[in-house]
Amino acid sequence: MNGFEKRRQQKRDSILNAALELFKQHGYHKVSIAEIAKSASVAESSIYNFFNNKDNLKLELMRKLLYEDCARTMNISASRDPVQLKLEKLLMSKITLFKNFSVHFPLESSGMGIITEELSVDQDYHHAILNLIEDGKREGVFIESITTNAMAAYFDIIRYYFIHNPDSTAIFDNNPEFAGEMYSLFLNALLKK
Repeated sequence: MNGFEKRRQQKRDSILNAALELFKQHGYHKVSIAEIAKSASVAESSIYNFFNNKDNLKLELMRKLLYEDCARTMNISASRDPVQLKLEKLLMSKITLFKNFSVHFPLESSGMGIITEELSVDQDYHHAILNLIEDGKREGVFIESITTNAMAAYFDIIRYYFIHNPDSTAIFDNNPEFAGEMYSLFLNALLKK
């Protein structure tokens, strides 16, 4: 990447980071392009050049966050941690991801569906989940009679629940014991007794 491309990428990243922070503070609908430009120290025209409009900026930011989560999932799966710790990290990363979405982005927008469809066919993400399941089977952690496909579907069901029930993540903030109970339920469905 030459100097021009590097500066261009830095400017684009600055816009995305500024937008995320402002959406966190004020909500998507209350933030203007002008406020994002000021926070990112760029001209408004730069935002329009990169994203065309605020909705496209939101979609790109959502895409970026989801792909970062996908990378975290792959790193968790590839780590040398015991499977139970990997599962805990995976569940907590999903709760955090969807909590951020429910608070900062209106999920009624069609963009979430488009982006989650992109991720649902992402081979690397599913490969990481399948590797995690296979590691658990090799370690003798998972219930042997449950197939890998059934376990993968279970992970998808949990992800679907959080995507389509954005208010559910607030329960974790208000009731830490509930988070522990959910983690126990999550594990008890998969782990040998």
